[in-house]
This record gives sequence, C-alpha cells and structure tokens, in this order.
Amino acid sequence: MQTNGYPAGGVSASSGSGVTSGDDTQYWSLTKCRKAYLDYLGNKTAEIEEQKDSRRYYHGAQWTNEQLAVLRKRKQPPSTRNRIGRKIDGIVGLIERLRQDPKAFPRTPKHEEGAELATAVIRYVLDEQQWKSKSPEVARDGAIDGIGGIEIELTEGDHGDHEVSFDVVEPDSFFYDPRSYRNDFSDARYQGTGKWLDMDTAIEFAEQMGASPEKIQAIKSGGAGDSDLTSNPDRESKFFSFDGGKQLVRIVDIWYRHKGKWCWTIFTGATILGDGESYLFDEKNKTICRYVMFSCNIDHDGDRYGFVRNMKSSQDSLNFKTSKLNFIMASRRMKIRRGAVPDVETARAEWARVDALLEIDADDLNAAVQDDDRTFDFAGWQKLMDEDKQELDGFGPNPALIGDLSNQSGRAIQLLQQAGMAELGPYILGYRGWKLRVYRALFCAVQRHWTGERWVRVTDNEGLANFIQINGVEIDPMTGYPTTVNALGSLDVDLILDEGPDTINAQQDVYETMSNVLPTVGAMLTPKQAQAAVGIVINSSGLDANSKKAWRDASQQQVDPMQQQAQQIQLEGEAAKVAETKSKVMLNTAKAHEAGMPDPQAPQQVEQPEPFAADKMLAEIANLLASAEKSKATAEKTRMDTALAPAQAEHQQMMDAANFRQGIEDRAADRKLAARQKVAG
Repeated sequence: MQTNGYPAGGVSASSGSGVTSGDDTQYWSLTKCRKAYLDYLGNKTAEIEEQKDSRRYYHGAQWTNEQLAVLRKRKQPPSTRNRIGRKIDGIVGLIERLRQDPKAFPRTPKHEEGAELATAVIRYVLDEQQWKSKSPEVARDGAIDGIGGIEIELTEGDHGDHEVSFDVVEPDSFFYDPRSYRNDFSDARYQGTGKWLDMDTAIEFAEQMGASPEKIQAIKSGGAGDSDLTSNPDRESKFFSFDGGKQLVRIVDIWYRHKGKWCWTIFTGATILGDGESYLFDEKNKTICRYVMFSCNIDHDGDRYGFVRNMKSSQDSLNFKTSKLNFIMASRRMKIRRGAVPDVETARAEWARVDALLEIDADDLNAAVQDDDRTFDFAGWQKLMDEDKQELDGFGPNPALIGDLSNQSGRAIQLLQQAGMAELGPYILGYRGWKLRVYRALFCAVQRHWTGERWVRVTDNEGLANFIQINGVEIDPMTGYPTTVNALGSLDVDLILDEGPDTINAQQDVYETMSNVLPTVGAMLTPKQAQAAVGIVINSSGLDANSKKAWRDASQQQVDPMQQQAQQIQLEGEAAKVAETKSKVMLNTAKAHEAGMPDPQAPQQVEQPEPFAADKMLAEIANLLASAEKSKATAEKTRMDTALAPAQAEHQQMMDAANFRQGIEDRAADRKLAARQKVAG
C-alpha cells in the first residue's frame, strides 16, 4: 500500500523511537528533526517574507495595508499597473518555447539500441505524468519565489511493481538547510515540506504509515504544539491549530543525509510517524533525495530570490506616479475669502462635483472665490513614468526575445532571440540543469522499480514503433530457454537534453525561401535540378531531423519498374496522338496555301535559357546559404570572444605581472653579477 509516495514496507521498525546510537538502522530523533525545521525558519526569515511579497506583487496585490489606509484618508484611489505579472508570464512562455526533450546516448557500443529504448521510456513517463503542464508551473515558481522543483513519488502499479510519478512542490511549504548556497541544493544536508491536515486525515495518514496506537493518541493530544512548524504563508493565514472547531495537525516530511545515505522521517510536533532509508538511487547506486529543486538567484547573504526583487522598485514608482496623477487630474483646488461661505467643508464637497453650485456672501464674486490655476510639472512626471515603463519593459522578454516582430524571417527571429536571451542566461541554465537532473532521477527510479512486464506507447517519434515491450520474456530460438526482452535494469546510458529549434519559425523560414526562390528559377530548372534546389534549402534549414529524414525518404523513393513502363507506354501513345494531330494541321495548311489563302501567323519563339543557367542559379542559392552560415559562425565567434574577454584580460594581467617580476629579478641579478665582477677585478 502506498502512502504519500512512499513504498509499502519502507517504514523502519524503529520509527519514532528517537534513539540515537551507533546502529545504522537508527535515524534522526524528533528533537533533531524539529530543530532542523526551526533553524530554517529562524535563519531564513527575510527570504520567507520576500517570497510572500513576491507572490503578492505577481498577483497584483502591490499596495500595503498602511499605504491603502493613507490613500483612503486622502481620498486618493490606488492605481496598479501590474507589469511584473506580465513579465513573469512572458519568461515562463519563453522557457516553454525553448523545446528541450530528453534523449539517451549509450556509454558503450553494445547499448546503442538500448539508448532508443531509454529515450522512449523517459518520454513516456513525462507524458503520462503531464510534464507539459507541470514544468511551466515549476518555472513560474522559480521566477517568482526563487525556488521551484518536484518531489518523486512511488505509487502502487497494476503490473505487480511500483509506478514512478512526481508532483510539483509548493515553494511556501518547502524548507531546506539554511547553510546551503548552491543553485541545485547539492550542498544541502536536509530538505523537506510541511503541510496542514485536519485531524481525521492526519490520523488516517498515520494509520497508513503503520503508526502505533500510542502515536495516534499523541497526534490527537499534541495538535496544538505544531503551530511553530510553519512559515505562515498568505494562503494559510486563516489556518490555526483550530479552525472553527476543526483541529489541524502539521505533518512534516524531512529528507536528510545520515551516515553517508539519504534518509527520511515523517513527524508532527508530538511524534514521529515513520522513518527509513531512501528508496531512490542514482546511476552509481547511491541514495538520492526525493526533492529535485533549483533556484533562480542567490544573493550575498545566501538568500534565494526570483525576478520580482529587481522589478519591484520600478513597479512601485509607476504605481505611485499613476495614482498621484490620476488624483491630481480628477481633483480641483479653490481659493476662498474668509467668511465667504457658511461652511468650508460643504463648499469643498460641492466644489468637487461636476455641477457644483456655491452660495457665497460677498459683493465681488471673483474676489471671493477663485479657481486655483496651479502650475504642475506634468511633463517631468510623465518622463519619470516613461523611464519606469522602459525599465520594466526592458527586463526579461522583449519583442525581439519573444519573436513578436513583423516582417521578419524565422531565421532572423531566431538570431534575435539568441541575442536577447543573454539577460536570462543564468536562469535558463539553472532551469535546464534542473530538468536534466529530473530526467536522470526519473529514469534511475524506473530502472529500479519497473520490474514487471509492460508495454510503452511511443507517440512523439515516428522512427520508433508505436508500442515497445519492456521487461518481456520470450523463448530464445537458439537456446530454447526463456530470455528477457528490453530489460531496463541492464541499460547503461547517459541522458542529455536534445534541444530543437522553434519548429514554427524554421518551417516559416523554409516556406519563405522556397516561395521567393523557386518561382523565379523554377521554369529554368529540370525536375532533377528543382529537386536538388529544394534539397539544398531543406538541409540547410533549422527543421528537425525527422522532417529532413521524411523529405529524403520521399525524394529517394524508388518507382515500381512495371508502373514506370506503363507510364512510358502511356506517354508514347499520347505523343503519337499529338504527332498525328500536328501532321493533319500541316496538311490542311498546305492545302490552304495552294488555294491562295494567306499563311497563318507563325507562333512566337520561346526564348530558351542560356546553357548552364540553371546550374548557375543553384550555385548562387548554395552560395547565399553558405554566406548565411558564415555570418552565423562569425556571430558565434564574436559571442565567444566577448565571453572569453574577461578571462583573457585576467590572464594578460597575470602575464604582465609575471614579466614585471621577472624583469625586476633579472635586473637584480645583473647588479649582483656586476658587483661580483667589480670586486673580483
């Protein structure tokens, strides 16, 4: 039976004992587990508060309660132009447009066929677990909270073994070793999550974990002691130990390094429900953590943060100026002589109305009440607002980066995207590394826990069969003994990211090239030459390998000899009919000429293309494509030179310093030698 992604029988017999001894079966005590969680809450208070603030800004809650109170007192309406939310969504959309699929490569030549099997298996797992809907959520969490990731789970399968699944980790429930500072949490001694459950669900969960009656009773009586084991996110601000008579219990799942291995413990504020050794392993058969996480940025204090920190100031400035300008434009000020109106506040309220009517006690109306013709630097404020907008618009995805440019070819858009992604480089690299770690962890889990026979359906690669048998048993025709077919446990492969270009842009680029070139030169090309021209365009494009392979297979398809002979006979018959018709026309023309009728107008001669003109055009196309590739290579070289410039400058400084020191030493040696020679002389 499965419990929260833990395999049946995974709970140790010593669960909840809290005993610390030299025995390898003992795990962290309840006191140590609680201390680890509280250390995180105590050391990461600033990070937790910033995460809360970032989530509010993303969802448009960008005014504090104190600020709203001041605005209400002024009768000034708040104005929110949520550009942060749009930027975060644009970043997530851009990440998903960069197509990155797992692909396995063999470590040894004998595992070459197994690499295709491994690729099909990992893609099946991702598709079955709705990877396309979960990965954008993780990317958004990383961009907002600065932390995102998944937790790997094992569930009961229908093949007599375990199914490998995963779910998105909520950043506001995740905690980790506060001394960790690496982007991939590889230096963290522990990681975990904490969630609130109502009492009935918590007791049912404890029973599924195999908890004793004493532990069940501890849960019932110790629920009030769990209130300190939470970061108090906004969505749980309504939850307390008691919520309208419904008692809540905090369940914490912590994974930690213990005696060279990853172990886990599930506990509440009062007792340990279960513990054990990790059921997940890497390629080297070492235990790993179930949480696969990554960070967007890490500051000088070791706190992790997302993109909101760098956009918050400009967003606040834009909101403040917009609200202030709206208030100024919608309000009026007046000058009034003392005693001109019976009640000042009544006059103020009436003056704010569009159909205001003031009744004053004065002979000279203009002298008693005047509209304040104030001067205000609207142009200066508008310039500051434009600067705030430019700062927000210039961060992250811009029109060039998301491809929102008209009259641009697919190749041009791709080059602009490559240049525009430099600003998001660290985040994209961290996200890409996280996906690779997810692929490897899932495949290693599948290798270990998929022990039964099953069939995998492959839908995204036409080069593979529709269904592939995993861990099947067949009779070897050579030996007559049963043998295993496609055993996952024997595969030895590496997993890398198989990155493909934006297929839509690549297809658009090919279409535009063929539309512009082929109509111009199509009449001058033979069918064979036209096929060669199309081949040059397609092979030089950014289409995926499957599209290129499909075109090559279609162009190289052999024609049936009998069908070709039948077509030839049919063409010869049609040619004979044309010749017969032509001879009849010539005979009728000759008879008409003998009868004295004028000659019919001779047909115009069709200008034939110059010899080798078609070949010349093909050469020009190839030269044009080669020039484009050369420009691409030049741009890549410039990018690499720019990236290596700091290292080269540092190396040059070191060389200059070394040469300077060597020069000093040489001059000192020369002086010593001259002194010795002088003494000797």
